[in-house]
Amino acid sequence: MNSRPPGELTQVSQTRVSLLLRLRHENNEQSWREFYTVYGRLIFGYSLHFNISYAEAEDIVQEVCVKVFRQIGRFDYSPQRGRFRGWLKTITRNTVIDYLRRRQRRKDATQKFQETLEAQFLDYETKVDEEIWAWEWKKTLYENALERVRARVDSGTFKVFRLYALEGMHIDAVVEETGLNANAVYAVKHRILKYIREEVDRLQNEEAFSDQTG
Repeated sequence: MNSRPPGELTQVSQTRVSLLLRLRHENNEQSWREFYTVYGRLIFGYSLHFNISYAEAEDIVQEVCVKVFRQIGRFDYSPQRGRFRGWLKTITRNTVIDYLRRRQRRKDATQKFQETLEAQFLDYETKVDEEIWAWEWKKTLYENALERVRARVDSGTFKVFRLYALEGMHIDAVVEETGLNANAVYAVKHRILKYIREEVDRLQNEEAFSDQTG
């Protein structure tokens, strides 16, 4: 199965100006849509670790995006302050805490509960909070890389990869379903995995460029 025409592939995968710089200096709708696509997943996944429903997590994503929109012009990267993603984590974590506080106030929460909530988050910070954020970022990288690869290849090729690599269908069943021989299925898997690694590297490089020039 052939990939999309070279010109179309280049349009999808070409090196771009860093997202952070575009958010700060251009501030256009397309850049913010891309921010939502890339970082919305990270914010959403992180929020779910705090006994928050899918609908509530979506609310938190929207709230964080508004805060980033208002504050992006004041973001100033320095090695001491850390990466853009660390700045975003602080905003996200504070938003989650505020959201849980508001939710408990609606339930007539006691002052003792408020103190317990704050203590739990402090404990979370020292134990697993960074691990959660890092894990969700890895998932976000993979999911966004997968979507970019889906746009790079034709639907038939991606179907082979989806059946064999993502859904775990047995090779014999994939051969029967697609009409390809086993070697062709293996080749598709390895090619798509290579594309995914390339896109993950590209996403990481874009973020690193943001941190160096932001």
